[in-house]
Amino acid sequence: MSEPDQLLNLPHLPRRVAAAREGAGLTQAQLSQKLGFKDRQTLAAIESDQRRVSVPELMEIMKATGRDMEFFTDPFRIVGEGGFSYRASGTSEIEVEQFEGQAGKWLALWRYLAEKRGDAPGVLRPRLAINERSTFEEAQKAGEQVAAELKLGKVPADKLAEAVEQKFKILVLYADMPKGVSGAAVQLTSGDSILINRNEPPWRQTFDLAHELFHVLTWDAMPPERVDRDNPTSYKAKRVEQLADNFAGALLMPSRELKRHWAARPETLSPNDWLSETSGTFGVSVQALYWRMVALRLLAKDEVDVSTLKSPVHELTKSPAAFSRRYLEHVAWGIEKGEVSVRRMLDLLGVSLAALRTLSQIHNVPLNVGL
Repeated sequence: MSEPDQLLNLPHLPRRVAAAREGAGLTQAQLSQKLGFKDRQTLAAIESDQRRVSVPELMEIMKATGRDMEFFTDPFRIVGEGGFSYRASGTSEIEVEQFEGQAGKWLALWRYLAEKRGDAPGVLRPRLAINERSTFEEAQKAGEQVAAELKLGKVPADKLAEAVEQKFKILVLYADMPKGVSGAAVQLTSGDSILINRNEPPWRQTFDLAHELFHVLTWDAMPPERVDRDNPTSYKAKRVEQLADNFAGALLMPSRELKRHWAARPETLSPNDWLSETSGTFGVSVQALYWRMVALRLLAKDEVDVSTLKSPVHELTKSPAAFSRRYLEHVAWGIEKGEVSVRRMLDLLGVSLAALRTLSQIHNVPLNVGL
């Protein structure tokens, strides 16, 4: 065995060794043989973080798995941990993989800076007591309870993103995502995240945020599909997505407020026009509002022709700025404290210096950068 001073103390190394082995298509026994271990228990101990790796051993692991040093040592990567789940339609796996590589840098940077700043999420994570056997009514009740817990008020859409970050410590990032990908839920050992496509219509962004929040809060009981297509083929996947939609609808459209708006409508206002007007009030699509009204039995399922419903066009609404204020605050802190160089920061964020300065102004975060 190597000398003690040659042992590596890297927090993410065990998971990366396992990921490198699996990526190379090797079993623990096969890699152990290549490394000259007597049995696979030694490698199992390394991958379970019960034994550290020596420098010579890491060199042999690199050789056996075809990975470079940065794969194992770069703190600004997400490797072999957690998982991503995307809401996507018509997007190729290659596009998803490419975006995930960039998103992984954002999240790894966040993890690194949060740990350095002492702002890393605790070991306790909020979870919903919902599983695939739960009813739609139970999912709706959970949505309303979460809205109340977060104190979202009469129009939850207005406060949801900020409340999720502050109360649940879930990072919410708005990003330029591939066409067809509207959002993603991310579960990592270092903290959960939600990514939203900033170029989608506002009502779609809001609903996706609530939908992905459901996945984050139920991940352990119902791990979502890696890619959530519009029409899931398996019963289980379809059931999970239906529960998520019921949760999201109830969270964004509290029953008490909807009933109040419905009771106060003018008699001359048709259901179609009421749906159009009220959907804008709650920041949701007309279709989402319609199905919520049906669930509350305020509208009959055949009372409105869904095919005629059109959500308002938000042509003049600007897309939200990339990332978030909270994220930019950590970036500014990291630069100020010298935790990450400006050049490295720009590479990880995938932006230019001018773009970073613009983002800091939009998010109202003081930033002193220069090359």
